[in-house]
Amino acid sequence: MFVVPYFLFWYLMFDNFLLLAVEWLQSTEGIIFVSWASQDENLASELFIDRSASLSIYLLISITLAPLFILLAANNQYSSDMTSGAFRFLLMRSTRAEIYFSRFISVSLLVLICIFITSLWASAQALINGEDTIEVITLFGLQTFILVFIYSMPFIAFMSMISSFARSGLSSLFLGMLSYATLVTISFQFKSDISQAIYIIPSGLKSYLIDINTENTFILVAALFAYTLLYLVSGWYIFKSRDI
Repeated sequence: MFVVPYFLFWYLMFDNFLLLAVEWLQSTEGIIFVSWASQDENLASELFIDRSASLSIYLLISITLAPLFILLAANNQYSSDMTSGAFRFLLMRSTRAEIYFSRFISVSLLVLICIFITSLWASAQALINGEDTIEVITLFGLQTFILVFIYSMPFIAFMSMISSFARSGLSSLFLGMLSYATLVTISFQFKSDISQAIYIIPSGLKSYLIDINTENTFILVAALFAYTLLYLVSGWYIFKSRDI
């Protein structure tokens, strides 16, 4: 449910749309549009003129679509096996903690490998287009890979929590989408009255992720790990109390 749609999407992007998008975003109209969308003219110029445009587009799209792809990747960590009773056989050789955290780690490794491949792909595309020197593209590609992966971690942990009480993979996916959509709605509904409401979900940190020169990078990474820990611990308390 994750690997095939993920690589098919990026194949279509890299093969058909990326070069056209780069050319348009580097034009005056593209810069004006991005400046309007991000409310930051300097950021738009930095991403698509001063830096590799291909990697910048990859970063923007990856951050935007990360929740959707991670919901597909991590929706069935525990649900189906709990319903079928498969965990009862694993408990003869493993503890609940080993089962819970090993599933989280395995999904994280899958996501890491996939993000690494597409980050490498985007870097190669930037080199082919001659967008910058190999040293600059390599550094920016590495930064992009790390940021996209760290941003994905809270969503993997979020689905660990959802999957720990859902009864099937499909219900876990549905509940994950519904819960995320609800939190996004609440976040945007109250952000005008309570500015902190935007940080109900990790998506509130997107603007800081895009501006990779921000001085708050370490705070940003710490915040993403805090989200991850919160969801992961919440899921663990649910999982250990379930009859599996």
